[in-house]
Amino acid sequence: MKGFSLAKSSGTAPLLNSAERQKVLNKVSAIVTKRLCKTQMVSLDWPSAVARHRDQIVNSASDEEFERFMLALLAEIGKSHVGFFHEGLSRSSSKMVLAATYMVSETAAGQYWTFQDVHAGGPAALAGIRPGDVLLSVDGRTFVPPEHPTFAVESNVTLKVLTKDLKEQDKTVKIPAAKRMRGQLPQVIPTPLVTSKRLRSDVGYIRVAMYPGSIGVDVANEISFAVRNLGDVTRLILDLRGNTGGGIGVLRAMSLLTPSTLPIGRYSDGKLGPMNGAAGYHFVFNKVPARTSHLLPLALRFYATAALRKAIGHQMPIMIATEGLGTMPFHGRVVLLVNRHTASANEMLIAFARDHGLATVVGEATPGRVQGGGKFSLPNGYWLALPVGSYENKEGESLEGKPIQPDVYDAFDPEQARAGRDNQLDRALEVVAAL
Repeated sequence: MKGFSLAKSSGTAPLLNSAERQKVLNKVSAIVTKRLCKTQMVSLDWPSAVARHRDQIVNSASDEEFERFMLALLAEIGKSHVGFFHEGLSRSSSKMVLAATYMVSETAAGQYWTFQDVHAGGPAALAGIRPGDVLLSVDGRTFVPPEHPTFAVESNVTLKVLTKDLKEQDKTVKIPAAKRMRGQLPQVIPTPLVTSKRLRSDVGYIRVAMYPGSIGVDVANEISFAVRNLGDVTRLILDLRGNTGGGIGVLRAMSLLTPSTLPIGRYSDGKLGPMNGAAGYHFVFNKVPARTSHLLPLALRFYATAALRKAIGHQMPIMIATEGLGTMPFHGRVVLLVNRHTASANEMLIAFARDHGLATVVGEATPGRVQGGGKFSLPNGYWLALPVGSYENKEGESLEGKPIQPDVYDAFDPEQARAGRDNQLDRALEVVAAL
């Protein structure tokens, strides 16, 4: 997400005074100087940016204004995975707590947000919201682009939407208590994470909503179960639409594409050095553990290697490689279905598939948001999100800021979606049938 900030709930903290705002700004400035991925600092004059924004930030009239001005400063970084938010936040975006994404579309009344991806098992889907539904209001308040609505966790929210035949309907969305880790925005995880079915006798279909967890044991197991459940299909559509990324559980999806162990790319804090030599990679991740109980030996091995590398003054980039799951009947006949919300870890997957000629990409261009993000605690309950790591493919090329164009372009059609048709999936089926 490029620059996110949501105002904290009323009553979670007192109004900050100018000295407290200055303290937060100083901490943010120090963290950016020390930890921002060095590839982002090349064209950024950070001290000058801070100087330009300092008076507005320190002299803000309210906490909400302070947060808005802080976000304006951070926007000068110009990259993904940048954010500023308060730990007392009880509201979040549609993709985080409704398990749904939306886009701008034109209607007879002007521009409105239109739901594009609605993940099965999420609050929006359970409320009967469908792709193509136009969002008219939230609890009676109209939101039109570019203003985004936010949604309170543990609440019932009434969404007025324009549905099939342009009929207005009220949908009551029940938003449960969200999974929350320290320094994270509230997030509702849809159940299941992975859905699958046969579209024809020879075509399997798997959709992955997200990759929660840094390692992703659960989602990796769900992906493997979906493959077993499909049986001996000879063609596969892997639907990544609306999947904005997550952890390294994506490795299981990558590993479905090839029988062997192939290099995917590498990641490191800061700027990556040469592929070989003293700055080269010394830790290979090529297996998602089958059980959470197996995470401890993995962590011990990782941190022991990292400590050794640090002691001799070297980085420890992580080399990512596929798991070597063996031959599957659909290999060579795979379509990746993607759109403008298919981001982060998924873009690593798509680039890997294209580098090795393992799949055909159908849909829309991806956003080009591929960074390793970190969260940092600030005074007065605030948190800073910042890109702290670099990812490069096996050729040493960075993917950040480079949207991936599909091999076969097919844009989301809201009118067809409201009529119950998925034009992008129809095109993917045509393409995979011809492989």
